[in-house]
Amino acid sequence: MRNIVVPVDFSSVSVKALECAITIAGRITGEIGVIHVNRVNAFASLFGAGKAADNVGDVEKSMDELLKSTNFRGIKYSHTLRTGSVAKEIASYAEESAAYMIVIGSKQESEAKPSWMAEYATKVVSTAPCPVLSVPFSQKPFDIRKIVLPIDTTISTRHKVPFTAEIANFFRAEIIVLGTCLDESEEFVSKLDGYCFQVRKFLNQANVPNEYQFVAGSNISKMTIEYATKVNADIISIMTEQDAGIMQSAYVRQMLAHSTVPVLSMHKAFEAEQFQY
Repeated sequence: MRNIVVPVDFSSVSVKALECAITIAGRITGEIGVIHVNRVNAFASLFGAGKAADNVGDVEKSMDELLKSTNFRGIKYSHTLRTGSVAKEIASYAEESAAYMIVIGSKQESEAKPSWMAEYATKVVSTAPCPVLSVPFSQKPFDIRKIVLPIDTTISTRHKVPFTAEIANFFRAEIIVLGTCLDESEEFVSKLDGYCFQVRKFLNQANVPNEYQFVAGSNISKMTIEYATKVNADIISIMTEQDAGIMQSAYVRQMLAHSTVPVLSMHKAFEAEQFQY
């Protein structure tokens, strides 16, 4: 059974993340694990007090209300309440439950409805033992019909392809292989075209409908977000490593901070199978 972990803080964006997770679980025959982390007051912990930021009784009540008001559509679910470092506890829970994916709210609805969970989205991406889908708040019903798959010339760029193809098959979605070009020299473009050709060959073998598009500019994250928005994409699939293998590069931070399209993030450790080309 594929387990989907959903961190919640009871804000509108975390409720949206839970709704998205339910949709995904329905397609992949999965289960839902809802987690709330009761944050420790860092100042108090310096003196051994370990005081939590939230009242446990209030949290239990909020969790109970959330679960009762959510239509899980017959999908099996469980929940847990923990206290400690938010990203660490979420990662630990995901590892314990052998999570297939984490779905987390990444952008709150408005300033008037704050979500501290959104503040931790990038930390969760960097520590998670599985792919993470970061979901900004939206009134639009969640579905996956069109996936934008940006490809550059870094070594890791193609490692996200197998998992992305698997998601596309579950939803019968189309993948747009987006060649992202920072250098329009003949050598660079030739290498990029070659990588994209290899990706499309893999997708064709996996029976995933796909097409190839090309964008050029000076900022990959901006180009990708603008293109995904223009074509009404449902998710963008990215790697968290760049050339130097550094987690949470400027590219990744910009994607999570500015994209209004959900972002599926993964690193090489998630790779379910070797990319063959």
